[in-house]
Amino acid sequence: MSWKIMTMWSTRALILTLTTARSRSSQMPVKKMRVLGIDPGTYKTGWGFIEGSRAGFSCREWGVIQASKTLSLPERLALIYDGIDSARDKYNPDVIVCEDPFLNKDVRAALNIGHAWAMAALNAAKNALPFSTYSPMEIKKSVTGYGRAAKEQMNSQIRVLMGIKEEVPEDAGDALSCAYCYLTDMRNYAQDLESGV
Repeated sequence: MSWKIMTMWSTRALILTLTTARSRSSQMPVKKMRVLGIDPGTYKTGWGFIEGSRAGFSCREWGVIQASKTLSLPERLALIYDGIDSARDKYNPDVIVCEDPFLNKDVRAALNIGHAWAMAALNAAKNALPFSTYSPMEIKKSVTGYGRAAKEQMNSQIRVLMGIKEEVPEDAGDALSCAYCYLTDMRNYAQDLESGV
């Protein structure tokens, strides 16, 4: 089988002040929460790991699981599952977060991405981890403040928010954005609870 996992990481982990977005559920704890974000794809699946608390974020590492186009779909899915499992095993996240592919207007694209999404969901279930999903619009709004932002804008903004100076592959940037969206969601919900909203 021909495949590789490309890994990149920031030269330093910066604790940054949390900003942006309001959303929906579950409380953000005072202790650090470890989040593994996944951007599903049948050829390239991005992943990104962020730690967060009410005080701030720390971006740890990111990468892309890449499978050869010569492989069959079942072979690619096996590689995606193994890649996600390796990242989960290394970073021991509290939750796995994924973009929801089923809101994609392109039915064929949604179906293809859904295969990889299922690998992330399966990995979370087999390891007794919570699994959360967000729509592309929710993720973009969380990162950029605008739900219809271009991919390039989102990638650039997540690097700014995380203090990352080097280039980040688009798939990995999307995965970091998923994790960021979850953490801001949890923080804002916790603030609403405290203020009685």
